[in-house]
Amino acid sequence: MISQPGIKPFPQHNHSARLQAIFHAAPFRSALALFLVDLLLGAVTGVAVQHFFPQLDTPFVTMCVVAVVIAALLTWLGWWRVAGFNAPTQWRNLRLYWLPAVVAMIFPLFGGFEAVGVKMLLYMTLAYAITGFMEEAWMRGLILHILEPLGEVRAVLISALFFAGLHSVNFLFRSPAIVLAQMVGAFCFGLAFAVLRLRTGTIWFLVALHMIHDLLLHLSGFPTIPLNVVQDVVLLMYGVYLLYTSRKPRAYATE
Repeated sequence: MISQPGIKPFPQHNHSARLQAIFHAAPFRSALALFLVDLLLGAVTGVAVQHFFPQLDTPFVTMCVVAVVIAALLTWLGWWRVAGFNAPTQWRNLRLYWLPAVVAMIFPLFGGFEAVGVKMLLYMTLAYAITGFMEEAWMRGLILHILEPLGEVRAVLISALFFAGLHSVNFLFRSPAIVLAQMVGAFCFGLAFAVLRLRTGTIWFLVALHMIHDLLLHLSGFPTIPLNVVQDVVLLMYGVYLLYTSRKPRAYATE
């Protein structure tokens, strides 16, 4: 089985062996199926919440449901470590996070911050923490790993496209123009984060940076869209740079 640097092969568990075999035999179709399941789950949950519980925050409830499903799936498969939720002994090249950290934490500072109440700040922090876990575990954890046999470049690009497509569910809640712009930005973001996942061998920092990026983006005094465009362009350039300048030969692991 092909193993990329930073991500170990699937562990052997009897209860998931059949599913693992399917993933290995048809990586693209398997990743596409998981992407569609996630998309459908988000859409159905969003519509159901809007219809039956219109008083609730639909996006928040939707992502909570999806996050629970992802956590349950990781637990059932025994894939928490495979998804990157691993020990520090498996981390490497953490210096590569310096630029994404600057993009997420320093860029927004130049615009100051909008005043928000403590309750709203806590709510936003929780919401973006759930978002960070949900999107990273699904896209850079499960799907990216499943795509590994296709080769590093294709795995990164396809996972980034899926990540962009994942945001299409927001058409249910927001204006089309904003969602389309968000999808383009998500591709840039997803490409950089996918490369970092492969290079560093862990997903913990991606979850944290994802949360911080989204939170500070919406708290910054800068207009959200221009700031996000700048951040995404920088991340795209960085991701492409890492992808084509620090590629390593494939390692072939025996079953």
